[in-house]
Amino acid sequence: MRAFDFEKEFASWLLHVGEGESGEKIQLPPFCNPEIQDPVQQLFSDIDFKTVTPEELKGRAILTVTNDLSMQINNRVLECMPGNEVIYESIDNIVSNVPQDQLAYTEEFLNSLTPTGMPPHKLRLKPGAIIMLLRNLAPSKGLCNGTRLIVIQLQKNVIVAKKISADNNNESYPIPRIPLIPSDSNMPFQFKCKQFPIRLAFSMTINKAQGLTFDKICLDLSKPVFSHGQLYVGLSRVRSFDSVTVVSPNSEIYNCVYREVL
Repeated sequence: MRAFDFEKEFASWLLHVGEGESGEKIQLPPFCNPEIQDPVQQLFSDIDFKTVTPEELKGRAILTVTNDLSMQINNRVLECMPGNEVIYESIDNIVSNVPQDQLAYTEEFLNSLTPTGMPPHKLRLKPGAIIMLLRNLAPSKGLCNGTRLIVIQLQKNVIVAKKISADNNNESYPIPRIPLIPSDSNMPFQFKCKQFPIRLAFSMTINKAQGLTFDKICLDLSKPVFSHGQLYVGLSRVRSFDSVTVVSPNSEIYNCVYREVL
């Protein structure tokens, strides 16, 4: 009963956050903003990575505001895991018939780009790592953009993984390299990247976490939220106060809510 009341209190608090009734600045409860300000230590300090199983990791995630920070955290967590790291490098080409474009946008420059929704040029993986699909591969089998999986095998041209959800009868799926074109319309050119359509998912952006539920999260707000309802989405990935911690320079955090769209 007490646990139920705790969840009810959390739901009420979330509603105030989502509707902007708490104002632009929100005072975090003390237990949500502990002294440890490292998101990796905060979320995984009670885990021994030498013996941890993927099932123990799948219910946890570090949520960030930016894509770059999420990738940095993912690589840090991967370093903590046992096993040999395998690096898959993408093949990037400019999509243009104009010779000047080929000279202006070199392969080295394209390798340095990681637009939203694209895998990194150097994809670092280990068996047992948690990954997320970035494209719809087989919707009829539940392999859609945003599906989280566990890496089973790392082969030269195929990555074998199984879904995290418990309804897949332990079936494994081969993931091939495919050509990918960024959908970012702000780029002044178009390029094609041949890579596995996945990325590590120990950490992900708040926007990418929409629709997912976790047992425990750490919300990294070292950079403040910047879009409507973003803070609410991040906090609502769990069901109670004791399932969320927040890394923030201050105990007060910014909440971006446009009341006119509610």
